[in-house]
This record gives sequence, structure tokens and C-alpha cells, in this order.
Amino acid sequence: MASADIRKITGKVLAFFKNYCKRMNPMLLILALVTSAYGMLLISSAAKDNPRYLIVQGVAIALGVFAYFVITLFDLAHLAVLWKWALVVNLILLSTTLFFGVGLEQTGNNSWIRFRIGSIETGFQPAELGKILYILTLAQHFKILGKRVNTIGGLIPLLVHALVPVAFVYLFSKDDGMAVSYLFIFIIMAFAGGIYLRFCVAGLIGMAAAVPIFWNFVMGQYQRDRFIVLFDPTYKLNSVGYHQMQSRTAIANGGWFGAGLYNGPLTQYGHLPTKQTDFIFSVACEELGFVGGLAILLLLTAIILKCVADGLSMRDDRFSMLMCVGVAAMLTFQTYINIGMNLGVAPVVGLTLPFISYGGTSVVTMFAALGIVSSLKRHYIKRVSTRNIYES
Repeated sequence: MASADIRKITGKVLAFFKNYCKRMNPMLLILALVTSAYGMLLISSAAKDNPRYLIVQGVAIALGVFAYFVITLFDLAHLAVLWKWALVVNLILLSTTLFFGVGLEQTGNNSWIRFRIGSIETGFQPAELGKILYILTLAQHFKILGKRVNTIGGLIPLLVHALVPVAFVYLFSKDDGMAVSYLFIFIIMAFAGGIYLRFCVAGLIGMAAAVPIFWNFVMGQYQRDRFIVLFDPTYKLNSVGYHQMQSRTAIANGGWFGAGLYNGPLTQYGHLPTKQTDFIFSVACEELGFVGGLAILLLLTAIILKCVADGLSMRDDRFSMLMCVGVAAMLTFQTYINIGMNLGVAPVVGLTLPFISYGGTSVVTMFAALGIVSSLKRHYIKRVSTRNIYES
């Protein structure tokens, strides 16, 4: 091949990447990478005796970044027409835990599908991947309904669409935290999607009225224990109460600047349970102090606000706006619940802290979700110019 041809090909490749980077929403990716790097640093301290955690997390981040780039190449709005098929695929995905799901006895759920690749055991959490499909199908359903969303004929199918995946997660994997996460995403998307406030309030009242039924007839004792300990810190200190007591102690010990990375007493001497996953925020606070915990809040808040801002900038494109709102809702709920677990103001339900906690499936899902936001933003101008195809 002649040198002129090589220069021509190289020039085209460089031009493609230059144009790609200009329109790919780099700030969102930069924020995610900085947050993930911070998470890797905390995992290296929480699990310094087991390098496998760092390796798995690093591979997951690399896969997540790859997914981000690939997703941004395509306009996801073109795939939205397949939303009914995506809903069926999601239900099948969520139902796999009924047959193949495994978990830990103390958590009471079986939300993981595990398998071996040679001598390495790995796995994934179907409900994590299912959240992206859930957001996509709901966004398209809202778009199709338009103003009919507040009619009986529009609202009932939408509620069925929203609640069936929640039921699948709860009944098949017994993962109540993930089920509530799905429900929260729908509530926020419903509000942003134009459902009348009176309907939203009526739904919340109905949920509140159903709490005694769930408490007495649906929830197991291990689930009730998670709430009881929030009001009685001395409750079951040999199990669920111990976890949150140690977490609060670690946070209090950290003070303003912490004991120093790799020097947290509770973290390093095995007194903080599931420290690389559920209680990674406590690791940050004990070893890096209030400043370390605040850094997590600021980074995740920046990512969430960026998703919301991108959604608002595309508010005349109903599908894109709702997709961004759904991703922001997913990140908001997991952030609040995980940090609440660490502070003892939310039940321990096993939800990861986005981009910070150890968890391959969660990390890949989060990067993929941000890739969708970036894709929608990148292709927005073209969609607006073809409004006859992409309706508001």
C-alpha cells in the first residue's frame, strides 16, 4: 500500500475520532472515569489482601468504557421501535434467576447467575442489565401514549408494563432492594412523563396503605429486621444490627480527614462487613474522612445532574428526555440507598454505590447507561431535523 493511501486512511480515521470526540458528551465519560478511579482506590484498601477484586473491577471498567463508546456510535432512538420485544427479552432475562439464580443465605435473595470460565468463577446480575431495558421500554411507551397517558386506556397498560418487571424481580430473585429500585425509576419517569400529580399522589397513598399487608404477609423476618434496626440500633447486634453499627462507627472514627488510606482500623482489621461492596462509603469516610465521603457525593451528584441537564436540553424529544431522567433516577436511588445504609438511615438491601462499589455487572451497566445518555445527546440534532420520524 502506497504511503499516500496510508496517509489518506489515517486522515479519515483521525477525522472520525475528532468528530466523534467532539459530539460524544466527554464530560459524562470523564466524570464516570474519575469516580471509577476513586472507587478502585477504595477497593484497593478494602480488599488489599485479595487482588482479584481489583482485577475484576478493572476489567469491568474497561468493558464498561467499551460499551459506552459502542453505544454512542448508534442512535438508540432507532431501536426504540422494538420496545415490545425488548420488554419480552427483559422479562425472560429477569425470570432466569428463578431457575439458575444463586445468592447468599443471609441476604435471602438469589439474584446472581454464576458460572465458571476455566478455573475462574464469575457471574452477572440479570436485574442490573434489565434496568436499562426497563428504562428504554418505559420511555418509548410514554412517548407512544403522548397525551393519552392520563386516560384509563393509557394508564392501565402503562401500570401493567411498569409493575410486571418489578414483580418478576421480587418474586423470582427475592431481591427487594432491586425491586424497589425499579419502582422508584418508574415513579420518577411517571412524574417527568406528564402523569397528573393527583394520580401520582394516589399511587403513593395506595403504596403506603399496602405497607401493613406487605409487612405482615409478604415480607420475611430477615426483611423486617432490616427496618427494625433503623429504629433500634441495639437490635440483633450479632447479625444485621452489627453491620450498621460497625458502619456508623467507622464513619464517626474518620473525622474530617480520616486515618489515612490503608490505615482504617475497622477496615483493615476485618471489623467492617462487605466493605468492598455495601459499605465502601464507610471505608472512604474512615480512611479519608468527611472530605473523602463528600468527594463521593459531589462526583455522583455531578453525574446525576449532567444526565438531568442533558434530558432537559432534549425535552422536545420525549423519548430522549425520559431516557435521561430514567438513568438519573437509577443513579439517584442507588446513591441514596447505599449511603443511607452506611449511615443507618436506610435498610441494608445490597445495592451498590454507583461506580464506587465492587461489582462487575453494576459497573458495566452504569457505563452503558451513561453511553445511552451520550448517544441520545450526540444524535439529537439529526432527530430534530427529521421530526416527522421522531415525534415530540
